[in-house]
Amino acid sequence: MDTQMLKKVFIATLGCPKNDVDSEVLARFLSETGWIIVDALDDAEIAIVNTCGFIESAKKESIEAIWEMVTAKENGLIGKVVVTGCLAERYGDALVEEIPQLDAVLGNRDMSEIPGFLAEAIHTGNRVYRANPANFSCDWYERPTGHSHPAWAYLKISEGCDNACCYCAIPRIRGPLRSVPIESLLRQAQYIIDSGAREIVIIGQDTTAYGHDIGKKLFPELIKRLSDIEGDFWIRVLYAHPKNLDTDNIKALTETPKVVPYLELPIQHFSDPILERMGREVTSAEIREKVAILKELRPDIALRTSVIVGFPGETDDDFNRLADYIEEGYFCHGGVFEYSEEDGTIAASYSGKIPKETSETRKHLIEMIFDRVICETNRRMEELTMPVLIENAGIRPGLLWGRTQYDAPQIDRMVRVRGNASVGEIVDVNIIRGTEYHLLGVQE
Repeated sequence: MDTQMLKKVFIATLGCPKNDVDSEVLARFLSETGWIIVDALDDAEIAIVNTCGFIESAKKESIEAIWEMVTAKENGLIGKVVVTGCLAERYGDALVEEIPQLDAVLGNRDMSEIPGFLAEAIHTGNRVYRANPANFSCDWYERPTGHSHPAWAYLKISEGCDNACCYCAIPRIRGPLRSVPIESLLRQAQYIIDSGAREIVIIGQDTTAYGHDIGKKLFPELIKRLSDIEGDFWIRVLYAHPKNLDTDNIKALTETPKVVPYLELPIQHFSDPILERMGREVTSAEIREKVAILKELRPDIALRTSVIVGFPGETDDDFNRLADYIEEGYFCHGGVFEYSEEDGTIAASYSGKIPKETSETRKHLIEMIFDRVICETNRRMEELTMPVLIENAGIRPGLLWGRTQYDAPQIDRMVRVRGNASVGEIVDVNIIRGTEYHLLGVQE
């Protein structure tokens, strides 16, 4: 393969929705500088792996993806392999040393710089290593990006995080909080709606902290101005840290037109000793109060959360407090993770490590509670009629897949609809059955 002529690029994206957005931004910059983006590795000449380095399982998945691309290169199927993203930022030195087949390791850089580094790797034949950027500017996110799904799109409102959760490496990997200017976000949102999408999903490491980096609380203003954009579309908010869920933010979430009755609120735990040890800067009483206010102001709001079990020092009593709160049923969607010890974090030095088998058991128990709560929630939705955003056509004519306002894309339940509608339409659907994981309905 003549590596001087390589132009077709495949981007493999791992990890969270924020990485999805980064890959879309990267694809745009590559396209604008003459590269050709392809959807399959079989059609590619260059592979870029946008990695995740958040927890152990994510790191393993990223390493496996890297080796898949390296193997393709060794077999002559592609000419170059580039690694970017959180794993490259966090473990760039090790990747360069241990995987000599890599042509470039670029870390979490300004995405507009990557086409130049890629050209350098191709034309010089030298390996390019650029991690640990001198500044964490997010100026590269100033212009509208494409979006991968016709019915909805992520809107990434910030980069980095200023929270001090002692188990989390994200501030070291992604840098401090930097909020994208409101005017830029409004341009991007307008582009999304003009492109035909019917839902904007707001993401960031901590969305309700938007503007804190410049000394302002701008989240309510952003939500209002997004809602003022003309059109019939939904606004959904993910990644809201409980400590920043103040009165103004709650009002924005519960009173603003177009904001759906849904919020992702990762509580991580419900035992005060563990919350304090985690550095979450919020108490169980404050979590309970904020959830109660959300439910009072928007009784039908669907809450998603995530929790960590097996954190160092977690006693049976700590775990039971968490399990009891989840059992109360305030969260109709949830994810549970075993504590993952991360290099360089404060928690990595903590005593009181929990045996693996204990963590696994606790994880399984919380999963069972979530499954039971979700199943009960699904059953309560039977015989209700609600709007559903159609995402995909089924294999057979007359069968569609969509989501209600109470479900986020990629992570929550789907509705299998018997009807006739196009992808991107919002249609009224009568729910006839709630199963353990999905809903079944008929278009009205």
